[in-house]
Amino acid sequence: MSQITHELVLEVLDGCGESALREARELGSARQVSPTELTLSTDDLDAVRGLRRVVAASTSLTVPARRPRELLETSVQQRLGALLEDLGRQRPRQRFHGLRVEAAGSGTPEMRRLGEALAESAGIPVDADGDLVVRVRRGVGAGTWQVLLRTTPRPLSTRAWRTVNYPGAVNATIAATVLDLLEVGEDDSVLDMTCGSGTFLVEQLHSAAPARAVGVDRDPEAIDAARAHQRAARRRGRIVWVLDDVLTSDLEPGFTRMLTNPPWGTLHGDHEDNEQLLADLLARAAQLGVPDARLGVLTHEITRMQRVLERETAWRPVGEHRFFQKGHHPRLFLLERR
Repeated sequence: MSQITHELVLEVLDGCGESALREARELGSARQVSPTELTLSTDDLDAVRGLRRVVAASTSLTVPARRPRELLETSVQQRLGALLEDLGRQRPRQRFHGLRVEAAGSGTPEMRRLGEALAESAGIPVDADGDLVVRVRRGVGAGTWQVLLRTTPRPLSTRAWRTVNYPGAVNATIAATVLDLLEVGEDDSVLDMTCGSGTFLVEQLHSAAPARAVGVDRDPEAIDAARAHQRAARRRGRIVWVLDDVLTSDLEPGFTRMLTNPPWGTLHGDHEDNEQLLADLLARAAQLGVPDARLGVLTHEITRMQRVLERETAWRPVGEHRFFQKGHHPRLFLLERR
């Protein structure tokens, strides 16, 4: 039996697109159509759930139509029913409990009828909080409409191993992209200087377990969460979690890759204090890193970080990478030892 080719739309955060595109191309033909969207043609729908730099994946159908009500025609409903069957054949099986339509004019009679028809085909009720998310939008070509069915009950960016809701945790797709930019490999010795609930180091285990991995945080709740997350991830690789202040902790030096996502703005700490913290973290990283070490600093304190770098002598900037997420614009500063 010939394999089915699935036409997918992948949602990404602005700043993660290039990394997500490289990952998607391992599964099939992919291209980036905007900073926040990719397309992917693949015959392996099950493997799509393993994409770690993608927020959400949706199987798609584009049809010639002037108005949304034409999506209710029998031929279109049959094709949408086939897509729903494909979702039901995923292994391991994905269980949806309700269907939710997201579209401009989602309350119109035509959209309500479309939602009811799809829900009936899927064998689940229409639900305002449903986990089978259906998006309806105008297609790229003139006179077309596109229907998108999210392939998983939860977004791909919602990691199953995140069992503790720790405030301020970095988005997992951003974390995966940061690790790509740092080029962390199996031979590296990695230090997360302000590890929080462990997102960076646990995320790294899904790519390549480094030779040495250490996460430090002075908040006991953060370290407890990090340990819980590593257990829930069930990935091979050892991480040493240290409850201490990284600026004074007795750590064995020799790290080849270091990173930090320090407190920022009014959410955590004070702006002026955070500028000094950034300077202190860079100085401490210089003590702990090997001569050709690389350091990634993910921060919202962009102006203050730039001021710190103007005075910095141990580290040389080699790149900046911007992310955009729900009104926040963190920036990754990539540094190398001078």
